[in-house]
Amino acid sequence: MPICNYIFIAISILWLFGGTACYADNAIDFSRDDILGQWTDGSKLADYLYKSTLDLKDYKVESTLFMCKPTPQESGGGTLFFKKPNLVRLQIKSRGLKNGTVVVRQPDGRIRIAGGPKLRFFRMNLDEDSRMLQAPNGLNVIKSDFATLFASINAQLASGSKARATPAPVTIDRLKKSVTVLQLMKPEKGADLVTERIFIDPHTGVPVEWDLFKDGNLYSVNLFENFDSNLGLQDDQFKL
Repeated sequence: MPICNYIFIAISILWLFGGTACYADNAIDFSRDDILGQWTDGSKLADYLYKSTLDLKDYKVESTLFMCKPTPQESGGGTLFFKKPNLVRLQIKSRGLKNGTVVVRQPDGRIRIAGGPKLRFFRMNLDEDSRMLQAPNGLNVIKSDFATLFASINAQLASGSKARATPAPVTIDRLKKSVTVLQLMKPEKGADLVTERIFIDPHTGVPVEWDLFKDGNLYSVNLFENFDSNLGLQDDQFKL
């Protein structure tokens, strides 16, 4: 395939992670999220969640990302597979050309990307910090396993951020379940600005939603569904 075609395809894949193609028919309402009741210190919960997700041998989870402009609207999604210590496979669900694209961190440490059915001849290696791995909310998709995300929370706490949590599960109607809420705040200009809000399923101990805030305003929402662990995933499933 001519190099110019590879460049065009690479740019197309890049738009998958860096664009914000919102689908208006999937808008969701977060207007009642401030009704969360009492709060307690959340630093111990944050550390517990890091350690418990670090102990997971393997798992898979489906995710859907919403970007706020200004209301949350769907921007993309996929299925994440993870196996200790750091094997990752992300299968993209999208509309059109990028649907079925797969990104992996292989057992040999290389990061590979392969196009879906409409780009089946496209495969290439990527640097770990490539912009092609950046989701619309700025997170690196290859570094988005739960333990890595909670490690980032603990690092922010060590740098001066604060955490608070609900002392008991609270019911969030739109999630159709009771969850424990962990909220991260950063002191700024005499106030504590919310930077992240995580909704934890008390039965599985993993997030069902992870919200990011920018300048105190909701910036992105990542919903997680159909979590399953200890699947016996094989190394070959993380190779391209």
